[in-house]
Amino acid sequence: MSVRHKVPRKPKAAKDAERQARQLPRETQFKNIGKATALLVLAGILSPVSQLSLSPVFGSIPSSFHHTRSITATALLALVGKGTLKRYLPENISEYIAVFACYVPVIQFLLFQYSARMGVDYGPFIIECVTYFPLLLISVYSASQLLETLDLSEYGASVAELVPPISSYMTVSFTSKIFAKILPNLMGTHDSFTRTGMWPFIATIYGFLNYSTVLILTVPALLHTFLANPHYPSDKAFSIANATLFESHNYTILARQESLTGYISVLENHADNAFRLLRCDHSLLGGEWMVTPAAREKGQTQREPIFSVFVLLEAVRLVENEDVELIPDTHKSALVIGLGIGTAPNALISHGINTTIVELDPVVHHYATKYFGLSPNHTAVIDDAIYYVGEKSKTTPASYNYIIHDVFTGGAEPEHLFTQEFLQGLRDLLTEDGVAAINYAGDLALPSTRLILNTIHSVFPTCRLFRDTPPSADLTPGDPDFINMVIFCVKNDHGKGKFAILFREPEEDDFRGSWARRNHLKPKEELEIPYEYWPEEKGGKILRRGNVGELEKWQKLGAFSHWRIMRSVLPDRVWEMW
Repeated sequence: MSVRHKVPRKPKAAKDAERQARQLPRETQFKNIGKATALLVLAGILSPVSQLSLSPVFGSIPSSFHHTRSITATALLALVGKGTLKRYLPENISEYIAVFACYVPVIQFLLFQYSARMGVDYGPFIIECVTYFPLLLISVYSASQLLETLDLSEYGASVAELVPPISSYMTVSFTSKIFAKILPNLMGTHDSFTRTGMWPFIATIYGFLNYSTVLILTVPALLHTFLANPHYPSDKAFSIANATLFESHNYTILARQESLTGYISVLENHADNAFRLLRCDHSLLGGEWMVTPAAREKGQTQREPIFSVFVLLEAVRLVENEDVELIPDTHKSALVIGLGIGTAPNALISHGINTTIVELDPVVHHYATKYFGLSPNHTAVIDDAIYYVGEKSKTTPASYNYIIHDVFTGGAEPEHLFTQEFLQGLRDLLTEDGVAAINYAGDLALPSTRLILNTIHSVFPTCRLFRDTPPSADLTPGDPDFINMVIFCVKNDHGKGKFAILFREPEEDDFRGSWARRNHLKPKEELEIPYEYWPEEKGGKILRRGNVGELEKWQKLGAFSHWRIMRSVLPDRVWEMW
């Protein structure tokens, strides 16, 4: 018969003494906490930087499509699988984070050349799998190794086990969200605050955290970024990009600047039928045919807009109204929300209409003026349209005879500029017989388009809708049909319904010598889409401030279609070289 001996428990004082013996000095613990926090914060900052780096090649929405879920998966892998990673990663792995960060622009440059092959669906995800996500994995793993040195057992086993991983993930996630809002306002203010410049800038901070001789490995990457990468904001990089584009596709970049709405550039094609474009990320804000010898032979005497939709917006002047027609143009006023290259506002200004332009991005306004001839005879408001309309509609309602709303950029519409509240503000700013023209780019097959049209019609009593191009001959109901459409609305229809929006015949003075206006100024009946959306009667959904997520969900699909359209407009290489 065996005798079980009971092992005496150690007194609590002995346990405390043992734990204290294992603990690192308090100063060292604080240093480890600080270093771990810095690693996690830097990894969080690089989250929006990574998306910004991809947006000129893939667009902002496709670049973010898999991003958030992948961050969560990567962080969990680093925290849950740290035991396995410890067996395969060197002890000094944190010293290589700075090296890896320096090589990210190099890897991006090499992979961007295959963007068309990778496609928009998984291209951004593939690139981040070999750039940002490994860097995040190593950063979180290194931080967890530092936090392991803390003895939290006195707070309980659960606290000791859960606090480090949870706090690590929350630090990365919180930093990512905060800097996603901060960075757009910093972009372009310094070479270090650019899509390419941010990587070596953050890598430098990583280097200070883990200074060692391995940093010598960053030299080749830095030399490539500063001297050979066409995306870096330097004169040398600018020359490299232009030499490549001109040789391969006869394009040059006239100017480029990173700004708060995205990467803005002016491109020019030097073929016989030369044209100039204003680009924002993976989208075009407008363009003009240049006056070349070949164009003169065809009878072109002035720059002409490439996209008919911007001419169609000018038809807001053609809506018949006896009371308005008695007022000379010089006594009328117009509000333009969103500038582009300034085609429509320039036309309004040329007729003597007092025009106010609200544009969020100062670089867009500067380039429209310098490269596309935007007339200086206007009131420029470089501000958020939501704030401007909200204030103006309260203080000076019924201020404008015409309103043009044109805010499409980057494959998506700013959701808050299509809410019922914002559109109501526009309606309040119209005179009693005022007319609004709203440009919406979207897929007629998606519910998002119905949502926008329902919302517009919930504010304006009568509207008519025109597409800018005829539908494809083989198009069947339900097929993707991504187009630009212009919705003309009146503030009051005086009981006339659809007949409140009739367009007069343009006169020679309306054309201003432009063949584009001669062909596209008056809306064509064959391009009209029946606009019978009565949400009050049919229960259609309305976009309001509190439910903009409804539009965001569907815009993701529209953004992928837009990417493919843009790749058919310009060669892949032009998008990839920025």
